[in-house]
Amino acid sequence: MEPCVTVNGCAIMGKTLAASHEVPRPVDVFYGIPFAQAERFRASQLLDPSPGMSLRASAPGPSAPFPTAPHNTAESPLTLNVFRPGGRSSSDEEKKMPVVVYIHGGGFNFGHPLERHLASMLGWAQEDIMFVAVGYRLGPLGFMAGEDQQDEPRNLGLGDQRTAVEWVRKWIGPFGGDADALTLMGISAGAHSIGHHMLHPSPLPFRKAILESGSATARSTLSAAHPRVASQLRQLLAQCHGIPLSSIPVDMLLDAALSVFAQQVPSVSWPFQPVVDNRPGSLLPDTPLNMWADMLSRRGGAAAAGMSVITGFCSHEGSSFIRGKASTNEDFRAFFAALIPAMTAADLDALEALYPDPVTDSTSPYSNVGFGPPQQRRLYEAYGHYAYICPILHTAHLLSRAGARVYVYEYAAVSSPLRTAGHGDHAPVLSHGMVGLRYRPGLAAVADEMGRRWASFAAAEDGDLRGGWPAFQSPLAGGDGTLLVFGEGNDEAAGGRNPGVPVRERRLTERELEQCRFWWDRMELSEGMGERGSSRLSW
Repeated sequence: MEPCVTVNGCAIMGKTLAASHEVPRPVDVFYGIPFAQAERFRASQLLDPSPGMSLRASAPGPSAPFPTAPHNTAESPLTLNVFRPGGRSSSDEEKKMPVVVYIHGGGFNFGHPLERHLASMLGWAQEDIMFVAVGYRLGPLGFMAGEDQQDEPRNLGLGDQRTAVEWVRKWIGPFGGDADALTLMGISAGAHSIGHHMLHPSPLPFRKAILESGSATARSTLSAAHPRVASQLRQLLAQCHGIPLSSIPVDMLLDAALSVFAQQVPSVSWPFQPVVDNRPGSLLPDTPLNMWADMLSRRGGAAAAGMSVITGFCSHEGSSFIRGKASTNEDFRAFFAALIPAMTAADLDALEALYPDPVTDSTSPYSNVGFGPPQQRRLYEAYGHYAYICPILHTAHLLSRAGARVYVYEYAAVSSPLRTAGHGDHAPVLSHGMVGLRYRPGLAAVADEMGRRWASFAAAEDGDLRGGWPAFQSPLAGGDGTLLVFGEGNDEAAGGRNPGVPVRERRLTERELEQCRFWWDRMELSEGMGERGSSRLSW
C-alpha cells in the first residue's frame, strides 16, 4: 500500500521504495509537492496544499529551469520532495522526527533537488530522520542583478529557499516531521546559501547546519553595482537581442544565460550569483563579512554561540574548476589579477611567494607530476584555498571562537582524472550510493563513517556527537585545530586498490594557517565593491 498523507485537507499520495541492496530499509518518498508560486522576477509566494484536493506525488516532477536540464522543468510552481523512513504504523505517527532541509548546489546556475541519492542516505542512516529537498530559481531567473535593475527584486533564489523553509515549518507535521527540529544541509551553492541565511538579521528558524564545501564568504559576493555584475548583465541583454527579459521564452533566456556563463568559465567569475543589495528588506543587505560582524555582536554573540555546525572541504577543492593552459608564472598572476581585480602588485607578489613556482623552484610542492600544464596544480591549489577551504575554515574559526559547537572534516579520497579529491567528490560517498561503492570496500567504509555522523548530528537535539567527533577549536583562538579526515590514502575511485584509512583525526598545520591568514586578510577584495578597508570584522 502506497503512503498517503493528508495535509491541510489535501491527500498527498507518495511512493515506497522497497528495501534493497542499495536502500537497506524502506523509504517513503513524496515527489514534486508545490510549495510556492513563482512569477518571473517577483518574490515567491507560499502555496498551501488545497483542501479537498488530491496530489499524486509518486514520481519526480519538473524542477526549476536551468540550462542542459536532463528532465522536465517549469518556472512555477516551485516544488519540494519529502523522504521519510517507510513502514510507519499508526503508533509511529505521534513520534515526530528531526528534519533535514537539503539545498542543492550547482553554482546558483544549475542543479535540482534530486541531484543526490537522499533515499539511499536515509536508508543507510541508523537514526529516524527525514529529508526535504527543496527547489529554487537559478541563473537569471533567481539571481538577476545589475545597478540598472532597480525595480526588480534581487536574490530571488535565496527568497525561494526561505519560502520553502516556511512551508516545511508549517506543513511537515503530518508527514511525521518535527517543525521545531530543523537542520539545514547544503553543498557548494547550497552551503553558501545557508551561510547567508545564518547571517541574515532575520535568520531562518534553525540552529543546526551542515555546510559541505561552502560558506557565506566562499568565492565572491559582489555588489549589484560592481562592474563585473553590470558587464555580465549587459552580455545577457545582448544575447537576448532586445527581447524583454520579462516576456522572453524561458528556453531562449536559458540559452542566452548559458552563453554568458560559458564565457566566464576559464576565469571562474561566474554570472548570476547572490549580490549585496542594501535596499530595505534585502536578503543580502551587506557584505558577508559585515554581516558576520553584526551577527557576532547580536545579543552579545548569543546568536552565533547557539549554533551547531558541521562544515568541511575536499582536499583539492580547486581541481574541479581549473581547466586552462597556465604554463608560466605570468599566467598564474594573470588568473588572480582577473579574478580579484582589487589585488595589487604587492598582493600578487605575496601570493607568488606563498605558492612557489614549480617551474623555477625545485622545492615547490606544486609540481604536476605529468598531469596538465606546469602551473595547473599550483593554480588549482591556490584557487581552492581562496574560494573554498580558507572561507570554510574562517567560518569554523569565527563560530568556535564565539562558543558554537563546530565539527570540521576533510574528504581526502582521490578520483579520476587528476587523482585529486575535488569539489563535491564526497557527495556520492556520503549519500552511500551503492553504484559508486560496489567493489570499493574502502569507500564503503568511508561512507559508513561519514553517514553515521551526519545522521547522528541531525538526530541529536543539540547537535552534540558525544565523542564521535572532537569539536573544532580554532588554533588562532587558543585551540588545537582538530578535524576529521575521511578516506585518506583511498584511490579506489581513481582505479586503484588502496582502501586508505576510513577516518582519522589530525590538526591544522602551520602551513594551512599561513594560507588562511593570507586569504582572510584579503576576503573583502571579493565582496561588495571589492574595496580594501570596507569590512567591520576583525578575525
